[in-house]
Amino acid sequence: MLSPKTQTNLKNAKDYFEEHLAVGDYYSESEQVVGEWIGAGAAVLDLEAAVGRDEFVKLCDNRHPQTGERLTQRLKHSRRNTNESEAEVANRRVFFDFTFSPPKSVSIAALVAGDSRIVDAHRAAVKLAVNELERFAATRVRKAGSNVDRTTGNIIAALFEHETSRALDPHLHTHCVVFNATHDAEEGRWKALQNYQMLVAQKYVENVYYHELAGALRRCGYTVENAGRGDFEITDISRELRERFSKRHHEIDAQLRRLLDAHPEKAGGNVRDIRERLAHKERSRKRQDMPRDRLRELWQDQLADEDRATLKLPERGKKASEVSAPESVDWAQAHLFDRRSVVQEQELWRYALERARGSSLSVEEIKAETAARPYIREANGKLTRRDVLARELEIVCLAKDGVARFAPLSDPSQRCAEDLAPDQLSAFSQIVASRDLVTLFRGGAGTGKSYVLRRVQFALEVAGHPTLLLAPQRQQVLELERDGLAHGQTVAEFLAGESMSESAVVIVDEAGQIGASQLLELLNRVRSGGGRVILSGDTRQHGPVEASDALRAIERYSGLNPAELNSIRRQDPARAANEAQRAQIRSYREAVKRASEGDIVGSFDELAEFGAVAECSPEVLRSELASAYVDTIANEESAIVVSQTWDEIDELNDRIRSKLRARKFIADSEENITALRQIDLTTAQKQDRRFYPTDHVLVFNRKMGRCQRGDVGRLYGFVKGGAIIDTGYSLHRLKDAQLDALNVCRPQRLALSRGDRLQLKANATTSAGAKLANGELVTVARIKATGEIKLADGRVLPASYRQFVRGYAVTSYGSQGKTVDHVLFADSAIRAATNAQQWYVSISRGRKSVRILTPDKEALRRHVTRSGDRPLALDLDVPSRQRLTFRRGLRGLRRGRAFAKAVCLMLPRRLYPRATQKQRVTHESQAILH
Repeated sequence: MLSPKTQTNLKNAKDYFEEHLAVGDYYSESEQVVGEWIGAGAAVLDLEAAVGRDEFVKLCDNRHPQTGERLTQRLKHSRRNTNESEAEVANRRVFFDFTFSPPKSVSIAALVAGDSRIVDAHRAAVKLAVNELERFAATRVRKAGSNVDRTTGNIIAALFEHETSRALDPHLHTHCVVFNATHDAEEGRWKALQNYQMLVAQKYVENVYYHELAGALRRCGYTVENAGRGDFEITDISRELRERFSKRHHEIDAQLRRLLDAHPEKAGGNVRDIRERLAHKERSRKRQDMPRDRLRELWQDQLADEDRATLKLPERGKKASEVSAPESVDWAQAHLFDRRSVVQEQELWRYALERARGSSLSVEEIKAETAARPYIREANGKLTRRDVLARELEIVCLAKDGVARFAPLSDPSQRCAEDLAPDQLSAFSQIVASRDLVTLFRGGAGTGKSYVLRRVQFALEVAGHPTLLLAPQRQQVLELERDGLAHGQTVAEFLAGESMSESAVVIVDEAGQIGASQLLELLNRVRSGGGRVILSGDTRQHGPVEASDALRAIERYSGLNPAELNSIRRQDPARAANEAQRAQIRSYREAVKRASEGDIVGSFDELAEFGAVAECSPEVLRSELASAYVDTIANEESAIVVSQTWDEIDELNDRIRSKLRARKFIADSEENITALRQIDLTTAQKQDRRFYPTDHVLVFNRKMGRCQRGDVGRLYGFVKGGAIIDTGYSLHRLKDAQLDALNVCRPQRLALSRGDRLQLKANATTSAGAKLANGELVTVARIKATGEIKLADGRVLPASYRQFVRGYAVTSYGSQGKTVDHVLFADSAIRAATNAQQWYVSISRGRKSVRILTPDKEALRRHVTRSGDRPLALDLDVPSRQRLTFRRGLRGLRRGRAFAKAVCLMLPRRLYPRATQKQRVTHESQAILH
């Protein structure tokens, strides 16, 4: 793996050489590690020999290693206090420590079995990976009003190799210490290193290392098994042996438990980060008096006879399982563009290397393959596929070309809308008076969109328009039907069904959760059937899982004027029992309103001001929220707990259930069942053996051949062009394109009692014909001897239906569309899992209150301002080569599918310099949108 750490303390940076790099973890004082300079920046400074203390310390001090002169402009390690005294402060990044480590089985084969070829392979793989890392080195440009990063492609780095962990286990690894300096050739001087793109490319660089190492292992005669999590192991070295030589790993786990028990407030909510800090700071005492031979004896003493048999050095190289560059890039492309419209090119390289790991395919061959493909590229490395752009463009063109092409849907003066509030009536009138093919209806969380849609549907049917009500998920359809709307089905059911009635109006709720592929198919289906579409949704909430936020593309580029609801009704002070509660609900509503307007910081501050945000340790957080949930249920009010990660959600669910049992809300008697937890995989991943662990179960999510939805099986094996599934009574061969009909699930034991709350994770139908919806929250009434589970609402889960999890705490995405009295938000303190959409959706579910507990209030305030919007293909900033000629060529093209395809074929394949940085026009296809 590749793990980066930043060193900001100057004294620790200087001590680093003596304490951690110059002397090995187990060597005697005479057996020193010899460091090696690497990087184009090091060559510029004439650093070519072994790393010496003098040069290392000078670079830590930001001094030229030869002349001693200042290297970069910034040299500040202290600050002046208000009393004019100076205090040392870690405010300069001295260096970045990138540590390359092979899988544990590789260290065992290299060091315990004594295969020196592996050590050489590790060194070669590290150097190649560092060369790739260096390509992403950059510096900031702030001259003449600029505020950009410029790629420099050079670093000053030192490599230090070690062979043990602090617990004296075999642990081959190399520290790559990258100093905070890079040479800017354009300005002719040394400047601070901007390492952002290096960190972004971390997983790509890690895969360069893994790929080169795995290929070398194969040539040495080893067989490696690639894992779905991204790494690999040597197949002949058992898991038990790997665990035996992972004492440092277990030692850190023990230290972590002790730390959280004694000082839970130090955890900061991010256990992974705390664990990494322990690995670096809570080091066991160095043992510098154990000779290498004695260490080898120590390792050999831990081996059983069967272990020694598996550690014999192979003599012959293994034949590579060859994967071509086009095949590996095809897989990477399919995987990435399944969920996204725009990716970085280095992401394609990363996943292509994962797919080809262990083959003879080189990194340069993969790069050449992506360079030869006709992607649409932005100068900063972002790119999209032409068909992805074509799809987004066609959706926008369909909406734009359908403006004012029809008669009004209905008469706005109809008496069916008399009970609407002024803002609702305004939105209703705008919708029914629409003359467009596509009508947009936008409303924030809790503004009453469903109530208006019910009136719109009634008005349309009075006017003679057949109506269809669609939503992306079955659960959403059921909710709409409970709200009084009729003729509901999912988008997928509509697209798979027969032709629609002429002049029908299709009302699509939660349209923001529909990807471009489905929405384009829907629009073309409606247009060809002579119908019209009302798209209702809120792009400020969570978007689709699939690629392209299509509704956002229409809003941003079509020029349509949406009907809007902005008055929030969910948080109504009239629900309060007293004046204090009324004031609280008013403040709560104001916070939700600010979030809906994009003022996330203002929303956070509003909640913090009236005490809704509290800081506490992770242990207290879980205990407090579990107690608050149970107290709410005891008061006969509804609540939902929301968090960002499944690890945190699982912990919260267990805590809540334990307290519910203690308060007798859940029966004491339990039945242990095996639930199936779905693993989220793309279609491309489902076509890859790596993502089918032997203990996992496969569930058909739709009818496929002789297999029915809900049938369970296991992977029998992969064959060319597909896989064979064993359902217990027969074998079924599925083609690659059919493997998306499978859900890959991890079995887990789950204790269930009467009163337990579950969240269903798959659509199904009971034997009585009742529908079960993915995401639905249900309550267990009884577990039958047959394995069936009777629910409190009378429905019965079939004995074969086991795709559910506990349902007290859910993800933010799972909470969207739900309404409760009280929201309890447990912050897991993970930046990558937190953004503005997650904040807005999570806090807006409640009628009366929201309570937020976090290990770090200031960090949460920063994290929630991150945008969760994925870039559209239409957003790419592609320079124009012949804009005028291009526009003339567009004028004669027919609108629709042929138009969009033609536009994408005409887009230039190579980038040319922009005339000015201030131009906002993105690419040629947008020239015709305005």
